[in-house]
Amino acid sequence: MQKYQFFKKGTFESLAKFEKRLNEMADSGWQAVTTTSDNGQMVVLLERVKR
Repeated sequence: MQKYQFFKKGTFESLAKFEKRLNEMADSGWQAVTTTSDNGQMVVLLERVKR
């Protein structure tokens, strides 16, 4: 079974802090599937396979 989660950059969050949070999610088993922008806000679709 696969789980999905949208991961958004905060409005006033620095890019370095966003990357750190994203890397923490990757370390816990999430993988980035795609990226997009919503009104100038960065959004990443994450996927994790649950067994």
